[in-house]
Amino acid sequence: MMNTRFGGVSGTGPPSQSASIGYLRVVPDFGDLIDFYRSYGASSFADDEPAYAEVCENLGDHPELVELIAGHDPDAQQPNLLFAAVHYLLLGGLDHPLRHVYDGTSSLPVAPVFADAVLTNRSAIDELMQNERTQTNEVGRSAVVALMLNDAYQRSQEPLSWIDLGASGGLNLNIDRFRIEYTTGERSIATGPANAALTLRCELRNGAPTIPSTHADIAWRVGVDRSPVQVADPSQARWLQACLWPSQPERHARMAAAITIAQAHPQRIIGADAVDGVAQALAEAPADTALVITTTWVWCYLPEATQKAVLKLVRESGRRVRWYSLEGRGVVAELGQPIEREVIDSLVGRVEMGGGMPEVSTVLGLSHPHGAWLDWYAPETL
Repeated sequence: MMNTRFGGVSGTGPPSQSASIGYLRVVPDFGDLIDFYRSYGASSFADDEPAYAEVCENLGDHPELVELIAGHDPDAQQPNLLFAAVHYLLLGGLDHPLRHVYDGTSSLPVAPVFADAVLTNRSAIDELMQNERTQTNEVGRSAVVALMLNDAYQRSQEPLSWIDLGASGGLNLNIDRFRIEYTTGERSIATGPANAALTLRCELRNGAPTIPSTHADIAWRVGVDRSPVQVADPSQARWLQACLWPSQPERHARMAAAITIAQAHPQRIIGADAVDGVAQALAEAPADTALVITTTWVWCYLPEATQKAVLKLVRESGRRVRWYSLEGRGVVAELGQPIEREVIDSLVGRVEMGGGMPEVSTVLGLSHPHGAWLDWYAPETL
């Protein structure tokens, strides 16, 4: 879901003091965009990335920045894409006061400094927003995906053929090389190799999922992504890092470790749209394995027609398929939950379909979107 060509960096300068001029002129033209950013910032960034929330809240004070955003296609106006573009330049060495605002060594207000970083590097920002799309290849979600795969393995008692739809750079496809520690109170249960180069941690707030000491048996695996990220390319690996939030060094550290693992153990990713990619994967999946599809914060980005086409393929595949999802509430209609757009907690679901058997949908739990915590609803024994 990403196109990869990167632009250069233009000159820098001090934060502009004129950005608030013309606010009354901007609001009539771009009021919906300003309101969207304000709402998105309050729901998505307020708790975990206050700097981004502040920019979203005060976007209307910076008409040139608003005009730059509005000049792009609607799908490129997403806040995360703008923030990633700026972060990408900073990670590439851009010398700008925003760097010190982000790391907490400057007390300057973030919104005007951010606006200046964008406007003094307009050509590079425009190119990134035109050619890139956000890639949340969040490794922390493997803490939830591991339980999904174990659930599928326990239910099927067969090795798995795993299709990860929206795989991005394929970092999570190396899940069985990760060690994952689930904590509840003072108790900790781990799965995966003790000498793993990457250890993930997830707070198990409620429930008692089955957590074996080893990962599920994955006989075959493949990712599907329209534009796979080539993590061996430093510029593309940097874009993955840029899509993370700057104030969360632990996320950057675990992604860096996952990238190193992926570079040493590359997994196959089918470069195709969702329909063609899933069709190809289903055709290639070996017999005598249990078919599993996972989606983690990707289903919501697929057009409804594409969703229906993918599900039609799965239902008509002739094999029983378990689709596990980690998506916003109400995004997977088959789970029968109401849409809650202002809540970013993720619903963990399982939909079993195909193979000439009735379709069965189950809500398994609720999770932080990055896998930091989990409430598990499903019974411990299956």
